[in-house]
Order: sequence, then structure tokens, then C-alpha cells
Amino acid sequence: MRTVKITDDNIVTVLSSGSWVLLAVMSLAGWLLVSTHFAVGMLAGGVLAIANFYWLQSILRRTLLLAKGQAQRFAMSRYMLRLALIGATVWLMIVHFNINLIGLLIGLSVLVFNIFALTIYRLISKGG
Repeated sequence: MRTVKITDDNIVTVLSSGSWVLLAVMSLAGWLLVSTHFAVGMLAGGVLAIANFYWLQSILRRTLLLAKGQAQRFAMSRYMLRLALIGATVWLMIVHFNINLIGLLIGLSVLVFNIFALTIYRLISKGG
């Protein structure tokens, strides 16, 4: 098994890949230890969180290519659109699809867990 050295250049790739792996492990554990309903909630929240991360990354990359005044309007409008769509999606999942709320919240936190783990890993590996 090959070990990937985490650097500032590949941190986003490691974060996104690690989030998918963590989501798979968490969903499997939720299915085995709690219930299918719980695992589906975790999976739905995790997919939404990771999709949101990719969408935010795309917005930031496009914003950096724009002129100053244009970039601010673009970033703010996309931020509001993204926030509204994520909120509406979470609402739909809870109200209309009866997604397990605790599983959904845990799934939505998959990136937070991964960022925390990567931070600790980098601190330990740099002797901090």
C-alpha cells in the first residue's frame, strides 16, 4: 500500500478523497451498528456535504479569475444561491424523504471530521 505525503499542494485532493473514504466507512458502520435508515441519512448528508465542498471550490476558482468588483458580486450571488439550495435540499430530505436526522447531521459533518483528522496528522508528522 502506497502512502501519500500530504503537502500544501495536494491537501484539497487528500481532503476530498479522504472524505469519500470516511463517508463510506461511516455509512457502513452506521448500517452494521445502527440501522439502514440511519446509514442512508449519513450517506445523504455526506454526499451533500462533499458536493457542497466541490461546488464551493468551483466558485472560488472562477471568482479568482474575475475583476475585483465583478468577483465580489459573483462570489456573493453564488454563495447565497448555494446556501439556499443546500438549505432547501436538507429541508426536503427531512420533511419529504424522512431521512434520519442524526444520521444526516453526522453525514453533513464528514468534512469537519476529515479536516480535524488531517490537522492532527499534519501536526504530528511535522513534530508539532
